[in-house]
Amino acid sequence: MNSVQNSFRQFDPDLGRVSSDSISIRQEGPGALGESGAPEVRGGGFLETLSKTLEEVNEEQVKADQSIKDIVAGKSKNIHETMLQIQKAELSLKTMMQVRNKILEAYKEIMRMQV
Repeated sequence: MNSVQNSFRQFDPDLGRVSSDSISIRQEGPGALGESGAPEVRGGGFLETLSKTLEEVNEEQVKADQSIKDIVAGKSKNIHETMLQIQKAELSLKTMMQVRNKILEAYKEIMRMQV
């Protein structure tokens, strides 16, 4: 389990446990309906999207690290591509951290609500 999921679990130990009836509804444009006339229901959801995004950010970090190792080892002489890869990895990590911060803020706000 990765560190982001661990930090979310500090606030909610049940994070990641999905009941059989919790599925998301996604529409392909305004008013997209299935064959029965009801909104089309597909599997997946927020946690799946978040996990996929974390994997993509990790891939960018690994690629940047490998580019640096190739430059240091003399396997590559293309410093421009390496710098672009590093900047891409840095930007994806910063974006993911901002998303994480917004999720935590929203969670804290929900926890402060009185029912």
